[in-house]
Amino acid sequence: MLETITMPKLYTNEDVAKILGVESATVRQVKSRKIIELDGLWQTDASDAKKTYWTEEGLAKLSEFIHTDASKEFRAGALARRTQEAIAIDRAEITEPQSEAIAVNTNQYDLSPRTDSPKTGQEPTAYKINEGRYSQLPEKIGGAIAGQMINDGAIDRIDKAVVNNLLSNLNIGDIDIQTLLGN
Repeated sequence: MLETITMPKLYTNEDVAKILGVESATVRQVKSRKIIELDGLWQTDASDAKKTYWTEEGLAKLSEFIHTDASKEFRAGALARRTQEAIAIDRAEITEPQSEAIAVNTNQYDLSPRTDSPKTGQEPTAYKINEGRYSQLPEKIGGAIAGQMINDGAIDRIDKAVVNNLLSNLNIGDIDIQTLLGN
């Protein structure tokens, strides 16, 4: 069986600056002012101690300290991603059979905490919800967040930023994305 090794994505100060809509110097200033809050969320290159690489958590934390429209969009997108990840994890834990019998309450809910996860062997943070009033709540919240983002035009702005970042990395200038997409 093949083993998949996933390397964490790291961001340079320049990457972070582009994503959050600031200059690289601003990222370095925030790092020096908020060193305690950002501890462990970045690393340096062994060959060049001046080169900083930010983890995804570091990027998210930096976005809290930088107040630009781009950082607000990033935080909104990150919230939507975390919500969707939480929903996916909850779904996986809800559908996974429990190791202990569900004999405590066979009505609508079994709200007794699960003692272990069959996938990780660790105690999960979710409770088993079979059906009822709140079973669709995560999907409804996620849908509301996504709907608000769409209404605010965040998806179009994110698409444009992604394409421009790709073009920039390919050393191609800005192009009219609306024309390309036919909108």
